[in-house]
Amino acid sequence: MNAIHIRIGNNLQRIRKSRRLSLDKLADLTKVSKGMLHQIERGETQPTVTTVWKIATGLNISFSSLLKEDEAVVSIAARKETPDLTEDNGKCRAYLLFPFDPQTRIETFTLILSPACNYVSLPHNDGVQEYITVTSGVFSIQIKDEIYTLPEGQAIRFAGNVEHRYMNTTDEDVTIQVIMHYMDS
Repeated sequence: MNAIHIRIGNNLQRIRKSRRLSLDKLADLTKVSKGMLHQIERGETQPTVTTVWKIATGLNISFSSLLKEDEAVVSIAARKETPDLTEDNGKCRAYLLFPFDPQTRIETFTLILSPACNYVSLPHNDGVQEYITVTSGVFSIQIKDEIYTLPEGQAIRFAGNVEHRYMNTTDEDVTIQVIMHYMDS
């Protein structure tokens, strides 16, 4: 567990960079001097409660968001026994691995397609990108009028704002890993 002033500095720097704010702009928003903000981010000083409140108010964030522990550097996910969702009469089973992360704007899940699976996915919002890696079997996907067939180990990326169809035309289950990336709204 990091000392409180180190946590505050790390959280402040992460938030500032995620918002693409310069130290000058951060100083304008928070009414805390650029020099003090720089010292806080580097963990060189213990900010007062008043200073932390000024920063939180200026950034329109909670006070505790500056105090919280860093999130785990490593997260491990395992596929559950029961799918989170099913489609195509149970032939398409979805298992959420990592839910949507507002910082990365990514979510990750596994799909298992039984033989004869033929699941049509409606178009997603503009800016959504799908990244699919075939981890076992031979996977087919129709994007618009084009069909792509990918063996184990291959991957495909496409704009998800068009109708697309996940298919398994083989006699064995197909497993794919899907990463969805959502553009900033």
